[in-house]
Amino acid sequence: MNKLHNKLNRLDLNLLKLFSALYRERNVSVAAESMNLSQSAFSHALARLRVQLDDELFIRGSTQMVPTHYADNIYPQVTEALSILEDCFAARAKFIPEESRHEFNFAVTDFTAQLMNSRLLPYLKLHAPMVRVNLISRGEKLPLEAFESGELDFALGFSHFDDVLHPLINQWTWWEDSYCTIASDKFDKMDLQIFLSHRHILISPWGEKSGVVDEQLKKLGLQRDIALQIPNVLNGPFMVAGSELLLTLPKFAAQTMQAMLPITLFEPPFGMPKYQLKLFTYKPSEDTLENIWMRELLLSLFVSN
Repeated sequence: MNKLHNKLNRLDLNLLKLFSALYRERNVSVAAESMNLSQSAFSHALARLRVQLDDELFIRGSTQMVPTHYADNIYPQVTEALSILEDCFAARAKFIPEESRHEFNFAVTDFTAQLMNSRLLPYLKLHAPMVRVNLISRGEKLPLEAFESGELDFALGFSHFDDVLHPLINQWTWWEDSYCTIASDKFDKMDLQIFLSHRHILISPWGEKSGVVDEQLKKLGLQRDIALQIPNVLNGPFMVAGSELLLTLPKFAAQTMQAMLPITLFEPPFGMPKYQLKLFTYKPSEDTLENIWMRELLLSLFVSN
């Protein structure tokens, strides 16, 4: 075992292809040509292999190179090993959406799930009808352990800046929207004084005690009064309707809910950055063929507003 182990340690595995070619052809010139090598280079490589395996391997006969007993013994295993390696490093099979039954696992919020339902699912119904999408609620913005265990392929969250992420996580902006402030239909205008004199709802999917609104007000030396913190975007408008509470949220979500609730939409009375939704991917698995397809699909379907 130790002798075999020592041979493997010093063996140049590239020379096994040379061995296999010469065993098949029994002619140095023909074998060299099949490997796009000169006869001289082939002979030098064969000499190295003889030293590494401590056997003559082939003896020149009257009409051909004759394999030694040792060469005859190892040829079947060498051929099998080369075949396994070729399969291992062969081009990856294509991902065919129309035929695939692959499952994609997404960590989502209620709002990102709504967006997925509005565009991705109708597309899949037409173009990848057997693909399954699992939308999962997670308690953390970047569920690293779930990525590592293979439970998740993607996480959908929001950010307004390029946050410092874990080195194994990449982020992609897949949706942008402006913010609006909503109030019950009792309100006919919105200015900074009205905004600050009323209490607010804070949307906090991952338990943050303040949000981008508070950051922007802080830059102005101002502070709002938060009455209620909730985890879901889409519940907020129901709580605003008929109340004195105000809520600042993405305009798309507000416009969606306006059709069914007595609420009014206003521009925030101070500067706000764009609302950016991020697609978070796990570097060790983000470049599988199916994940590349899904990532590119999301980025193409959800064109920024």
